[in-house]
Amino acid sequence: MDRDLHQSQTNSARAGSLASSSSRSSVGLSDQGDNAPRAESSYQSSRNSYANNLLQSRTVLLPSRTASNEQLSPVNRERSSFFPNGTSPNLHQTGPRASGSIQRQPLRRLDARTQSLSGGEELPAKSNGSYGRGPHRPSNTTGLRPQWAEWDKICLRLYGLPLNTTTFDVWSIFKSHGELVSVELFERRSGEREGSGRIYFSPPPTKQFWNDIMRVNIQGRRLEIRVELQKERKPPQIHGSSGKSYPPTMTLTMDAMEFGVLSRENEMMPLKTIQNSMKAGFSLTAELRPKRLEVAFACKIDDPRRENPSMQHHSPIGKREHIQEYKAHIPFTHLKKIVFIDIDENSWALLIPLPSPPIFYVKHDYAGSHSSSKNTWYVQDAWDRTVDITYDTTWFKDEPVSLPRTNQFIDIGRWTTYRLIFPKSTLPSWEEMKAALIDFNIKVDYTTSKQFLTVPAQVTSLWDQLEPQKPDISESNNLALLANADDIQLPYDVRYQLEVCISQGLLNEVDITAEFLQKLTNLSKDRTRRRDRAKDLLMYVSRPRIGSRTEDREKLDEKRIYNPISLFEDKKAMSHYPEVSIPEHCQWVRKVVITPTTMYLSSPAPEPSNRILRHYANYEDRFLRVQFTDELMKGRIFPAPDHAKDNALFNRVHRTLQNGIRIGGRHFQYLASGNSQFRENGAWFFCPTDFLTCDNIRNWMGDVNHIRIVAKYAARLGQCFSTTRIPKSSPIGQTIKHIQDIEYNGWCFTDGVGKIAPSRAKFLVQNLNMNMSVTNIPSTFQFRLGGSKGILVQWPDVPFNEVHLRPSQNKFESISKGLEVVKTSRYSVATLNRQTIMILNCLGVPDVVFEDMMKKQVANYELAMEDPQVAMQILSKYVDQNGVTTTIAQMIADGFMHAKEPFFMTILQVWRAWSMRLLREKARIVVDQGAFVFGCVDETRTLRGHSNRTEPGDRNCDLLPQIFLQVPKAGIKPGEAAEYTVITGVCILGRNPSLHPGDIRVVDAVDVPALRHLRDVVVFPAVGDRDIPSMCSGGDLDGDDYFVIWDPRLLPEEWNYPPMEHDSLKPKELKRDVRVTDLISFFVRYMKNDTLSTIAHAHLAKCDALNEGPKDAQCIELAGLHSNAVDYPKTGQEAYLKPSLRPKHFPHFMEKAPSKTYHSKRILGKLYDQVAKVNFKPQLDGAFDERILRRYALEGDMLKTVRMIKRQHDKAMRQIMNQYDIGTEFEVWSTFVLSKPRIGSEYKRQESMEPVIINHRERFREACIKVAGSRDTEVLYPVIAATYLVTWEEVQMVLAKTQKEGRERELTADEMPFISFPWIFDCELGHIATSKGEFGLEEVPKPTMALLDDDDANDDDEFERLVGAGVTESDNGVTNNGHGFEGWTLSSTNTAQPTEVVEEQEVNEEVVELEEEEETSMDALAKLEGKM
Repeated sequence: MDRDLHQSQTNSARAGSLASSSSRSSVGLSDQGDNAPRAESSYQSSRNSYANNLLQSRTVLLPSRTASNEQLSPVNRERSSFFPNGTSPNLHQTGPRASGSIQRQPLRRLDARTQSLSGGEELPAKSNGSYGRGPHRPSNTTGLRPQWAEWDKICLRLYGLPLNTTTFDVWSIFKSHGELVSVELFERRSGEREGSGRIYFSPPPTKQFWNDIMRVNIQGRRLEIRVELQKERKPPQIHGSSGKSYPPTMTLTMDAMEFGVLSRENEMMPLKTIQNSMKAGFSLTAELRPKRLEVAFACKIDDPRRENPSMQHHSPIGKREHIQEYKAHIPFTHLKKIVFIDIDENSWALLIPLPSPPIFYVKHDYAGSHSSSKNTWYVQDAWDRTVDITYDTTWFKDEPVSLPRTNQFIDIGRWTTYRLIFPKSTLPSWEEMKAALIDFNIKVDYTTSKQFLTVPAQVTSLWDQLEPQKPDISESNNLALLANADDIQLPYDVRYQLEVCISQGLLNEVDITAEFLQKLTNLSKDRTRRRDRAKDLLMYVSRPRIGSRTEDREKLDEKRIYNPISLFEDKKAMSHYPEVSIPEHCQWVRKVVITPTTMYLSSPAPEPSNRILRHYANYEDRFLRVQFTDELMKGRIFPAPDHAKDNALFNRVHRTLQNGIRIGGRHFQYLASGNSQFRENGAWFFCPTDFLTCDNIRNWMGDVNHIRIVAKYAARLGQCFSTTRIPKSSPIGQTIKHIQDIEYNGWCFTDGVGKIAPSRAKFLVQNLNMNMSVTNIPSTFQFRLGGSKGILVQWPDVPFNEVHLRPSQNKFESISKGLEVVKTSRYSVATLNRQTIMILNCLGVPDVVFEDMMKKQVANYELAMEDPQVAMQILSKYVDQNGVTTTIAQMIADGFMHAKEPFFMTILQVWRAWSMRLLREKARIVVDQGAFVFGCVDETRTLRGHSNRTEPGDRNCDLLPQIFLQVPKAGIKPGEAAEYTVITGVCILGRNPSLHPGDIRVVDAVDVPALRHLRDVVVFPAVGDRDIPSMCSGGDLDGDDYFVIWDPRLLPEEWNYPPMEHDSLKPKELKRDVRVTDLISFFVRYMKNDTLSTIAHAHLAKCDALNEGPKDAQCIELAGLHSNAVDYPKTGQEAYLKPSLRPKHFPHFMEKAPSKTYHSKRILGKLYDQVAKVNFKPQLDGAFDERILRRYALEGDMLKTVRMIKRQHDKAMRQIMNQYDIGTEFEVWSTFVLSKPRIGSEYKRQESMEPVIINHRERFREACIKVAGSRDTEVLYPVIAATYLVTWEEVQMVLAKTQKEGRERELTADEMPFISFPWIFDCELGHIATSKGEFGLEEVPKPTMALLDDDDANDDDEFERLVGAGVTESDNGVTNNGHGFEGWTLSSTNTAQPTEVVEEQEVNEEVVELEEEEETSMDALAKLEGKM
């Protein structure tokens, strides 16, 4: 025994040494390649070989589950995939994680004395299949066959395992006894294993192999363990909507599976057929608990060189041929319809058409699917994600990503129609499955093989036609030139739009003929500067849609065009016209979404500009915004730091960044990532020219070569991609004056703060909004200036032409010297959230305070829906970040709530639903005695700072640090001039997110006359032992927002809790210059290892579960990890979340899986239970406001032109809704978005939507103003009233059509007309409605008897009218801003009448500013950015 123990310790030491070496080894370039040694047959040797290869091989980005590349199948090679140009990012980390995350099995050397890891010896029988153990247990047998043999699965409980036992050890012992499907090792609360576990077999073994006591070998030790059979636990039945119960899984065995596309509505073109030649591994399973279908199949992938000898590759033919198992998961929500096809007397089929690819998996060896750092193993762990079904992934490792994929055995990204063929013997089982599917709202249609056809596969020549091979001139001479005369030559923007249609499934290659391409080419030859009819036609095809039309609902693919040539006979398609011009601070941006198996292109959309796009505006169409996501049905790619199951996804991202993207004949290369874009897995790409490369652009951005930290280097480049607006330059030039930071004890009190003159601040605002009158100048501007960033604060001592910057603001040197504005200071109300509530609660604020506040808020929302005065009061107090509530309050003051105006009433409902949703899901309690504002510093050094002498718990107000805060006085009615008040007294102050009890500080707000010029900002002291912002979740002053609350109910009992003290991870610094390959590797590593949201969720769950809440040591550790995770994009050092900090169960308010949920009795659980879900559904049954409809008598010509602008407006609104995954126009208009984003965080979604809707409004406001030809209210207001009238007409026509058809059902999203168009002029509509002048009409006019979409016959003429009005660019690129819409003017009787053409001189004299409401502080930024 001693000898065995000594040998075990020796082996363990070797394993630990090897694992440690492995964890320190970065995965790099290959020195061995295909000459790596072949794996030994035994698994012991395989484990040694795996460890050695991990140390020696430099070919793999991500770890393989097998020992040697010689035995790797193509999909196995994907786990150890080569990276282009021999580079690979080190996705695996040093330190404690490495041995667990890199090792797929314990790393341990074995010698001859260690015989086996599996196969336990049985001792003399002491029990015979009875529950528990011991001879006195009652037997549980039926005749010779034990009862447990009839169960679906059995569970064996194991006792006496060594503490260092791994799941691999247990699996090795029991794998030979049956279908072992899971291994669990139990651990104590401390995270240490307790020496017991359990295993499951499904189906049960054929015979009993276990006894109460078994003798086994574990890691070289021979020992005894105790085994108990557990009682049967039958899986619960699943209940359908009809009340009928079903088994959790139902399976059908397939004979064959076909992959292909729909060639017609009743035809499928199979492009690959897989036969079930092995009579195993082919099945369709309905999994009712996760609500999905699983399609499993196996295939042998033949070497493509057998059929095509012209293909060249150095590897021997057939070397990689093998049989591989795959499966696809299809969520029920992704299924529109399944079609049953009766083929013949022997077989039947199911047709499954999908709008986008499902999730595909490939099976690997079980042995390699274990991890020594995990306490569980499931059979599913052997299934990894795959992005290709191909012979060898390395064959296209250097190719750019493109829509057509080469070397694909099955193109799983494009062939998304499946035909599953079954024997007739499976029909009874199918009937049961069908009943369940119908019960889960999946439609099943019936047809026969005569009605639904399969057609032979055809190889498309589309891509060859678009990029024909250049002939050899030396051989074919002039004949080659003549032959090429009719080649398809589509301009880039037309071809890009064609690929948009193909990528979105609107067109398919199998339907696109040479005739179609030639017609497209001919149509494009007549292009002008302002119009290319070929592009316009394709823009019509790809126009944004919301929902589906009634007539398309029964189609298998409701958006597909099967006969593209028919588009040339479609009047609507042929008369489609270009977009309305966009504001000068926006640019057209093309976006591409890269998924694991395909890519989706979007039509160009207007987006706020940035420094790079402005400077290289002439190369606008060569920039590409790229987003990396999972398949559309799944959303974002989730980080996977602890396992290799998703490595294929990250490998595809790396290959895309490394090799680039090919679209429309252009090759786009990785450029850089904006900082917010980086966090959402996005990047900018650029297509180089002969004179401009990506390196040229990066060099122009600034001098960052001195930065050797890859993460910081990437962040500095990203600084140039911030969305900014650039005002006119100072008329007397600009001088940059460098001033010193205020520092003490290693703390910087002025981190990110500069200064600017009040007169210069006013000049900035006026030049950002030249047509807006500004009465309140923002105190603070968040800015970019060359390589500097941060905020600029008004100070009277600064000269007009000077900008004062500090060293903390200067990040790098740059050629660009223009001052760019990101946003300005504004006031919004403070709100609590789950983190701040937990912290305040643990610091002594009672539960009842939060409960009372929430009850009052819910009651206020209910009253606000009925009482205009209450609504106005609440909206004025609960000011959101974008100031939308003040706009809604003004609409109430204008009488729209009294009139029950449908758009207003819907916006009010959206506000309530949004507020209630955030109350329930985020505990977002509004604190009206609070503010959410920028932070800046007291340059006068008057305010008292923090003192380290202050003891925790000391409640002496005279020792508190001081702040200054001046905000709008409460109770200001809409339209009234804002009055400001200085807050005084004890307050709490913090920054989101706050996870540590010391993140929320108690401060003393005081009045300092020298600071009264500063409004809507919190001013921090510039003196003391430590700056206050850094104590608030590590904040600074470069644009961070802080909440200040002076509600006495929320003052905690415990003051001055020590701030979080932890050492930030030291950034990794290279010993050479940073290269583009380093940026690419860091991008992928960040995607894989970012654990910020995981840590935040763990912290929330632990705070609820542990008695000390946020003060518990585990929560304190998680708060430190969260801080490191926040800094990951800057330091390049990820935060490792160890298993002991991961919660096993979650409180019910986190809405996790029921099996992992408990009902919380703490404050957040109580608050969650108080708020019911509020559903929002737009209603159009209200009456439009007669005050506007009757104000003017409007002529038909003007209405016709306004209808065209509305059509463009609605299309642009649909594009925004599609781009940002938003359900309704009302959510876009208000920025109160109810749905969660597919990609990225919800935290700043409202803030990020503000520039989108501001630019949208500004774009169409300008279009209407140009149609009017003047900003004079007498000329402009009739056009605004026309926008309201044509919207009302459209609603009336749709309602009339519905009534005529006798339909009682609700309108679909696609049928419901958009009504937000006139509300781009929300203030002006209020002025029209409340005007005291006479009405132009005695009654509401009758609607025009023509729907908007039926006006296409004269679109060409109307487009020319828009060009004449300057709404779109003319051929020379100049817009006509002088004449406006020629043909009407306003008479003295409020009637818009035809008149002579207005002379240019008269029009110029009429140009005046728009009337605007009296400004409040909440409107300052909205006015600054042209929102009103």
